[in-house]
Amino acid sequence: MAVLDFTYNMSIKFSLPVVKHCYTLRCIPLECEYQHIEDIKVTVFPENELTYSNDGFGNILVTDRIVTMHNEFTVDVIGTVTTGEHKTPENDLNPVYKYPTHYTKCGAELDRMFDRIQVGISDNAVDTALKFTRAIRANIVYKSGSTSVITTAEEALLNGAGVCQDYSHILLALLRKAGIPCRYVVGMMVGEGETHAWVEVYHEGVWHGVDPTNNRLADENYIIISRGRDFADCGINRGLLTGGGMQTQTVGLKVTKR
Repeated sequence: MAVLDFTYNMSIKFSLPVVKHCYTLRCIPLECEYQHIEDIKVTVFPENELTYSNDGFGNILVTDRIVTMHNEFTVDVIGTVTTGEHKTPENDLNPVYKYPTHYTKCGAELDRMFDRIQVGISDNAVDTALKFTRAIRANIVYKSGSTSVITTAEEALLNGAGVCQDYSHILLALLRKAGIPCRYVVGMMVGEGETHAWVEVYHEGVWHGVDPTNNRLADENYIIISRGRDFADCGINRGLLTGGGMQTQTVGLKVTKR
């Protein structure tokens, strides 16, 4: 078990004033078998009344609307989480994790990659995920800015470069093609930078975390924020606004282990 302190900050600056702003945030770590929130503080500017709820995947939502005119929107989350081995028992599997999505649908390139990888019938789901991970890392390189939030797994593989979102989408595509239930995870890991994405694989009634970007199993150094079928289910910030013009977003986080 580990005790992790974290800070997360997101700032969006607008070139023109925003008149009305409705938002939905997924920025609070989950409570689960191996992860518990010891302390949490969420601050949104401009200041407004925050409403808390859950989406259909159990992720924590922070929602509200801002009617004060503003040129900047900021979110700060500070907290402490205890974490353990990333294994979550779940006997009642949601079948949506078995099927391809817009982001994880296999095209010709992913099909060829899948065919090149020899998956033995005796391989368990975690071993298969790690085998796919090694193949992914042999075919694409990590390069910031090489893709965007709308890039699919097939497009990232054709591009030959991507970020953690793309590594995870490609792994999801291959696993689902192999008939293995899996889900997308957004969270944080020990260090500094931005949020991270990885995958959970379902094997014999237990979800196991696999990080394809770093070619490793997720462990106590990871904090889960949200889970879903792919990026679309786990976006940290979603909103509708009136005005605003051009937007410039910056994100920063720091996770330290006691």
